[in-house]
Amino acid sequence: MKTIKATQMILKRYKLKDTIALVSGFLSVISMGGIVFIAINASIASANQIAIAQATSLQVDRQLEYVREHQCLSLNIYHEARSDSQLGQKAVGFVTINRVMDERYPDTICDVVYQSHVDQNGNPLRNKCQFSWYCDGKHDRPLNKDDYKVAEINASEIMGDYGKIPDVTSGATMYHASYVKPYWAKSYDRTVRIDSHIFYK
Repeated sequence: MKTIKATQMILKRYKLKDTIALVSGFLSVISMGGIVFIAINASIASANQIAIAQATSLQVDRQLEYVREHQCLSLNIYHEARSDSQLGQKAVGFVTINRVMDERYPDTICDVVYQSHVDQNGNPLRNKCQFSWYCDGKHDRPLNKDDYKVAEINASEIMGDYGKIPDVTSGATMYHASYVKPYWAKSYDRTVRIDSHIFYK
């Protein structure tokens, strides 16, 4: 159901509904098992229509990727900093994307958020994740809808403004809660403290 709703949003956002209605004789958009398929009947489609369909597919892929990345960042901000100010939440967002841009870390927001040590079956080991909420043994579903909505808004702003506005963490890729003293902190340069977190690079 979530994928179907996302697809409907994508079609509306990119104004593809009219395109699909126009070429509905050879183009279909199908959502199955969390995957969106663009089906083309090449036997009745002109070269121009196939080009339109291919562009449609690319746009859908890009928007679905944005939806996934936004959800991952929203969850990370929610679980890591929902009790912090807007600045504190955005600081967590900056760190997450700073890692994406750093060659030492994975290349996507979701891969950064879910980075962990895994067992022989590929399952994350408890308390062995880059962000502790992911493998602390608790479910990850946001319980406070209002707090999650705020996290979604801050995630949207960070994803849209990254690289255009100053990084409030000064390029940090690490942080910890102010009430703990992790062993690794001495190996990094402290950049700033914002709310309940101290940031490093």
